[in-house]
Amino acid sequence: MTASIPAWPFAILFALVSLGYRLSRTRVVRPRTVATVAIAMLVFSLYGVAASFGANALALIAWAAGLAISILLGGAAFAPGGLTREGSSVRVPGSWLPLFLLLGIFAGKFALGFTHGAGLHVVHEPWLVAGASAVFGLLSGAFAARAMAVHRFANAAGDA
Repeated sequence: MTASIPAWPFAILFALVSLGYRLSRTRVVRPRTVATVAIAMLVFSLYGVAASFGANALALIAWAAGLAISILLGGAAFAPGGLTREGSSVRVPGSWLPLFLLLGIFAGKFALGFTHGAGLHVVHEPWLVAGASAVFGLLSGAFAARAMAVHRFANAAGDA
């Protein structure tokens, strides 16, 4: 069964690990760049929900709920600490958190793809639809919370 796994998911995994490694290093970024990564992760996770479950209301509501919980309740936990202003950019300390978030989204998408490919009927169970969708929302919402924190810092530092 695993012999039929195509090679392209491993190329995506390599790209995500490379991106996660880059994000583990302190870097100077424009707030817009952080927002672009967050939007990409939101689109990728929403696409994962839609591709796995279609336009299922339960899936979309669970994804939105996970996103809202991550942004509203996890904002402080996911926000990068130690930000400093450098002109119109922000120095963001490196963190391994983005790598783990990227790997979580990848692992969830891979597991759902494998489940679909294996023809397992569990993929249509409401608990799995809601649970997987909420996890995708939570993980991508963490990127949104990080981007919002960088934007808030940049705006507050610009006013000072």
